[in-house]
Amino acid sequence: MSIPTTPYDRAQAVARALASKTNAPNTCQLWTRTIFGAPSAGDFDGDGASDAEDGWKSEPAKYRHPGDRKPPAGVPVSYGGGSADNGHRAVSLGGGMIRSTDANGSGRVATVPLDWPERAWGLTYLGWSDTCDGWLIPEPFAPKPPKPEPLTPDQKAAVVKRQARDAADAGHPGWSARLRAWATRIGKRST
Repeated sequence: MSIPTTPYDRAQAVARALASKTNAPNTCQLWTRTIFGAPSAGDFDGDGASDAEDGWKSEPAKYRHPGDRKPPAGVPVSYGGGSADNGHRAVSLGGGMIRSTDANGSGRVATVPLDWPERAWGLTYLGWSDTCDGWLIPEPFAPKPPKPEPLTPDQKAAVVKRQARDAADAGHPGWSARLRAWATRIGKRST
């Protein structure tokens, strides 16, 4: 069974989080899943509230990293507790920093250290996940390196001549002679 993927990869999620400046107050789970384009986890734990703790609990166990304080950039981080026991969710920027709702005042998104929700709000850090509400967050695609330009006939001849010298130095005069002849034929093609 395959797991669905979010429409935004980790790099795109970081860019979207950094571009976001405001949020509806107390909607960290909604804001976080919107950054990734993930659907709602709903009231996963059945406590009557669709909140950040539902987001964490909805993540498949094999994609959760409980207690790991070095989340990579572009993944959700989760916290438990709070006055209404709703927890908190934010987006890791990597390097121990997160982008969090309500961190610069109610309704204002800010970049803060990973432990800021613990210190400021008394929450408990739960960990991070490779998924958001059960949807896998893809790694950014690495660009393919450009194909090397083909060698010109003169460049090919120079390589073969070097190989002929190496063969002669290694005590293989027959190979050296064949390679020199081949280098000459290649060189004639370029004129």
